[in-house]
Amino acid sequence: MWAGGARLYDETWVDRPQGLLLVFRAILHVDGGSTTAIHLAAAAVGALVVAAVMALTYQSAGRIPAIAAGLLLATVGASPYIESFTLSGELLASLPAVLGLLVFVVYLSDGRARWLVACGLLTGCAVLLKQSGFDGGLAAVAYLLIYRRRAGIAPAAIIVGCAALPVAVAAISAPSFSDWWYAMVTYRGQGDSIANGTLAGRFADFRASVPALVHAFAPLVVLAALGMRRAHPVLRLWLLAAVIGVIGGGNFHNHYYVQLAAPLAVLAGIGVARAWEERAWAFGAAAIALALWSLGATVPLWFDSPREQAAQVFPDDPHLQRDGGVIDYVRAHTAPGTHILVVWSAANVYYLSNRPPAIPYMWYRNIQVIPGALDEVHAALASPDRPALVIEEDSPDSLDSSGETSRLLAEHYRRVATVNGVPIYGARSTT
Repeated sequence: MWAGGARLYDETWVDRPQGLLLVFRAILHVDGGSTTAIHLAAAAVGALVVAAVMALTYQSAGRIPAIAAGLLLATVGASPYIESFTLSGELLASLPAVLGLLVFVVYLSDGRARWLVACGLLTGCAVLLKQSGFDGGLAAVAYLLIYRRRAGIAPAAIIVGCAALPVAVAAISAPSFSDWWYAMVTYRGQGDSIANGTLAGRFADFRASVPALVHAFAPLVVLAALGMRRAHPVLRLWLLAAVIGVIGGGNFHNHYYVQLAAPLAVLAGIGVARAWEERAWAFGAAAIALALWSLGATVPLWFDSPREQAAQVFPDDPHLQRDGGVIDYVRAHTAPGTHILVVWSAANVYYLSNRPPAIPYMWYRNIQVIPGALDEVHAALASPDRPALVIEEDSPDSLDSSGETSRLLAEHYRRVATVNGVPIYGARSTT
């Protein structure tokens, strides 16, 4: 929609910075935005993150830890249970975050300010891919202030100032600064951060994600615990900063944990070297046992159907198991460019069917917390130019307790199909 001329953060709304959108727009430009191109981009970025992690580990700990870190990140650290195969903001932000910390480690041995500038700029780019991508830069700043104290203030200021530059460019280049600020900052505080919701609710979200977390990182955590003491302090601070980034998101979606993969792999690589040198066989045996257990849980996924894979990897998104048929129906019964409405959340239906949404908001939480968003839904359903189809992925009353959405559907629509258990409504004639 942005490529077609729609204004970001207004006509088409998203709570992500422009850096992430530029990546997908580039894929759209190069290959028409096919799913294959998106998958290939994710694989390429993943490989680059592995290479960057190896370079960082080599620079800070040596050759053997670097090889071990790369192998661990490319295998158990790339678990599908944390959705590591998707082109997520966490995966994309990991690359500049790791590179930023790499150039900072070079600075520690070199001392030249240009490495601080590079660290800051890379941190700013990481934040433009995912707001929580500050972990590498935060670790560098914390190290300077904790271990160098007064002498670290000026270098830390350089990193912070340079990190702010890409973010400032994004803010200034947005069609409206106030709309951009709301999407990037205010909205996060309203609906998608640890600062809102109940403690019990957030803990329930975390508890639901624990199985995926254990499947992905159990071997890494054991080895990282062994490597922690030997690792450079900035690497320990990096893991802490990454944990802060994950917790700050509040919702504990499984793909949030991708942010922990790189720092855990670096520390685990150091742990492998220490286990070998000190003959710490108990740690090694525990890590191998957990790796085999993780492998045993993962390999069967290779032989499952796409529907079964979706059920295992995305248990909280059942629509992904049934949306293929829904998308086929939408394509067959509407023309490209026809507005549709998904109630309440399945943005992939819009993209894969190439049908724009009738309102600027494409996710459940957007409509739930943004002032006036639900009113826009009601206005769209009552309009003479109402969406041609309404796909009922969720019960209308699950978000709209007033019953107004259900009333408007009954008045202006009729059920025309049920595809894979999903009701689809077509607009009644206005003549």
